[in-house]
Amino acid sequence: METSQCVSSKYLCHPWRTVLHEVNCPARVLPTNFNATFNRNEIAYYIQAANRVSENVPVGGPMSCLMKLPGKIRVLAELNVPTTLEEHTIGVVIGVNHDFRHIFIGFRSTNNFRQLLAQFIVFGMGWLKDFPLGGKLVGIYVQIYEDILNFGFNAALERAVNEFPSYSLLITGHSLGGAMSAVFSVHVALKYPTKQIRLYSWSAPRVGDETFVKLLREHIPEQFRVVRDGDLVPDFPLRVAQTLEAAHHNTFEVFYPNNMEKDNYVICEQAESETCLKGSWWKSIFAHLFMFNMNYFNYRLGYCTQ
Repeated sequence: METSQCVSSKYLCHPWRTVLHEVNCPARVLPTNFNATFNRNEIAYYIQAANRVSENVPVGGPMSCLMKLPGKIRVLAELNVPTTLEEHTIGVVIGVNHDFRHIFIGFRSTNNFRQLLAQFIVFGMGWLKDFPLGGKLVGIYVQIYEDILNFGFNAALERAVNEFPSYSLLITGHSLGGAMSAVFSVHVALKYPTKQIRLYSWSAPRVGDETFVKLLREHIPEQFRVVRDGDLVPDFPLRVAQTLEAAHHNTFEVFYPNNMEKDNYVICEQAESETCLKGSWWKSIFAHLFMFNMNYFNYRLGYCTQ
């Protein structure tokens, strides 16, 4: 599908939230390589594994999810990283799937009320902080990025890449994990410029400014942001005016209009529009927590049973 005109995206009910920025121009060509089955049957379990990198989950929790997959898969590293701003943790799993010949990196979603509250306070403040690799991010995501690096992420990933030098890299996460997967996809792409890197971010909030979105576009050709209709999280931090510095969404949004039981998605030509990001006027936490017939409510999880 091709378009020739760059038009702004105007929310029907909120014209003051019109997105006039270049990063929201319609794509001239939409990607054809999004694989719904792969997301449903593979990435879903990578995210479930990442959500079990936690001090509250029994030993072996991440592998209990990956064992649900038929391929030759193993966990290479689990990083349960203390975070400085909200004084909690975020989990990172690094694993390898030999059938697909890729190393996957998954980031844990929010699993603590303090962490949830901290993010929404930062959203409300409109706090953007300089990102060391370029542009600005929502402030809490820069802090978490630095926390993960200081905990030894680079060394853990380097061991994985050295062990499997011909494998590609896949980065994913849900909610907070989706935001951090976008952040680290840029980091990993700049660290390994010759590697194929794919980003699959689920239900993520807005992450960074125009410069950051352009970095994603430049370095991550295969990037998808999966959103279910009615999910409230992708609409944060709220956009209130064109004159205020704000975070933006990246392309390509894969919009599911209902419960995601069928592959009835739409790949959106713009990062934000009336029919895609905005979707229905109603919002529900259930649309955020239930995707592809799986529960992603991340609180005191045990072994994977789904």
